[in-house]
Amino acid sequence: MNHVLSTEVVHDPSGGLTQWPEDHGLRPIDLSVIISVKAEDRVEMIAVPHGRRAPRTGVHRADLQLSATAIRDLADRLRGQWHAFVHHQPVDADGMPYGPRYPFAADHDLRPARDIVLPMIEDLARSGDRTLRRILSGADRDLEWFREFLLGELRREGLRISFDSRDLSLPWPMFAVRTDDSATPAFLGHRHEIDQTGASYAPVYSPAARPVPVTSLNTDTALDAAGRSEDVAALLRRRSRLTVRTHADDLLKSLADAEFDEDLMYFWCHGAFNEYGAHRTVGIRLSDDKVIDADRVHEHREEAGTGQGSVFRPFVLLNACHAGVPAATAELEYLGRAFIKHGATGVLGPQIEIPQVFASEYAHAFLDRYLSGSRTAGEICRDLARHFLDDLHNPLALAYLLYCGIDSVLEIRPCTSPPLTSTNEDGSARPTAAVPSQAIGSPNISPSTSAPRTG
Repeated sequence: MNHVLSTEVVHDPSGGLTQWPEDHGLRPIDLSVIISVKAEDRVEMIAVPHGRRAPRTGVHRADLQLSATAIRDLADRLRGQWHAFVHHQPVDADGMPYGPRYPFAADHDLRPARDIVLPMIEDLARSGDRTLRRILSGADRDLEWFREFLLGELRREGLRISFDSRDLSLPWPMFAVRTDDSATPAFLGHRHEIDQTGASYAPVYSPAARPVPVTSLNTDTALDAAGRSEDVAALLRRRSRLTVRTHADDLLKSLADAEFDEDLMYFWCHGAFNEYGAHRTVGIRLSDDKVIDADRVHEHREEAGTGQGSVFRPFVLLNACHAGVPAATAELEYLGRAFIKHGATGVLGPQIEIPQVFASEYAHAFLDRYLSGSRTAGEICRDLARHFLDDLHNPLALAYLLYCGIDSVLEIRPCTSPPLTSTNEDGSARPTAAVPSQAIGSPNISPSTSAPRTG
């Protein structure tokens, strides 16, 4: 005898498997700081601690005493001090240079120079603390209350913080705060996960979630032997489906493709300034002389991004000198913001001139972790800042600024396919390189008598 069984559906049997949750299951942002440039170069700052009550009058808000121009000058001065660290040259009692040129640029591991390096790192931290305090200085009552609240939040540890500004890009990881448990100020990029936001609304694409990530190496072949660049290329070949581009036209052609479905774009090249009369912006150069700046990205991506099947969602690592620095005027977009506008999940790049040895080591460490698909870009950036600073006495990981990418994470399905080969732009295959994956600890590079190259 047949019986009708009663059935009760207590879970969504399909939507939960086919739709990507909006928060990606990640921790929420703990603090948002919004910086707005108003008329007459005035700056307003707002701080929103999520999950806690704001003041009964609204939000933590104050008009800063310093103008936007003065704040930019302070930020540039701080970057200049970090630049001087990279170009440190020992001198003898008579003030004459001795030893190899720029020894801090010759290796990523600065432990052999511990006695010289540590006092200089302390000076950088004190400069970061002074710069932040000068930006927040003033006797206005609202500003005093705001300063007390914000510095109190920044003295905490392990927060996830977004600094949002369309007009004022600041070196937040390089700033520092004084804490009760240390005589030396602590760098913000060492204490917290940080990104800077402020781009216009971008398309939202679900992650690809495929067994093997799709990546690209966009490079200047003149840098093929610099530092660990060959190890980085081997890592990408071994753990992803890789496309290698060495010329601007190849990259621009790909950007004009509506279905630009890469999970990660890695740039290993030189930064460059592009000037057309009064128009000055930051870009990058591959093996040829054509500069790829924000304008070129817009030109090739805007039309491609209007179609219904358009896809553009890579995380972008811009390992190029100055590629993370905005143009001289706040009105000009820079390269990272252009990628974000068209859908990139995040952009990571240096704010100063980075030695090639360190840049390639940092890239290997970051990509090795990011390609595992288990950690967000925000977590990786903070952990690398701690690793290089605490273990190797090198502060330069704090010079990398994460733009809109604190939650960027690579979704990977379990892989059951055989080992892959990488592909070039022309479709030819390369065998997978058998190079051990090491995030850190490459052999020390002996100092040379020639100046180490920077990007």
